[in-house]
Amino acid sequence: MTENLRNSQKNKLVLLDAEDHIAFFSNKVDADYHSHNYIQVTLGLEEDFQINIEEKEFLTRGIIVDSNTRHKLQGSKKWQMYLLINPESAFGEAIKSNFLREHEVNIIEYKDINIAIGPDIYDLIEKITSEKYYDLLKRIKELLKVTPNKVNNEIDKRVLDLLAYIESQPLDELTVKELSQIVFLSESRLSHLFKEETGVSLTSYILHVKLKKAFYLIFHGANMTDAAMEAGFNSPSHFSRSVRDKLGMAPSVIVKGSRYLQV
Repeated sequence: MTENLRNSQKNKLVLLDAEDHIAFFSNKVDADYHSHNYIQVTLGLEEDFQINIEEKEFLTRGIIVDSNTRHKLQGSKKWQMYLLINPESAFGEAIKSNFLREHEVNIIEYKDINIAIGPDIYDLIEKITSEKYYDLLKRIKELLKVTPNKVNNEIDKRVLDLLAYIESQPLDELTVKELSQIVFLSESRLSHLFKEETGVSLTSYILHVKLKKAFYLIFHGANMTDAAMEAGFNSPSHFSRSVRDKLGMAPSVIVKGSRYLQV
């Protein structure tokens, strides 16, 4: 570990935005009970961390938590790595198939984490690049038994069309009612189909897209009010409540002292 990180008392966060997941390294996570539509993989980089899942307490070096599972986490100002994985992606489907078929939680052994992370993690945090990150991600995917094309589930074309439509439209105009008209289904039928095909609710997915957009704008210089409104939230307070509900922390805590990299 470098002297800078060993002696640093500052809370830091390095956020990496990938196509099928969000990753971050942080020593400032102290999240209240929340749930979200991501599959969460947490790896302790310095020592064990405490996580409570549906009122059960775990002290562990690594854990996989299924989507929509209520949990809180105390990082104790130590560094962890977090992967928030889109559950309807191939990455997410592989993890569900490998680890979450029968249980909503799976513990990862310390020795396996140590092999995947390697000895240079602190230097990596300070000097992260897309290339370095994907080298690390490759090792983590090997740890998680995720191989290319391991899962090849076909998603209903109407849902695929809808996902593409959501990515292309102004976020303040996205509602279940409007989307149901696009694919000529009732709101209830569309909601059921989307949940059945992707594993997450349509409303949760729309919120995920809005949160991702808002943080992208904030880390590219927009103030929180403008970012919240452009990402389709009704108000800055609506954005703040949504972040607290889904990530367990205020957006100001996440942003302060943080770095952003699109990978």
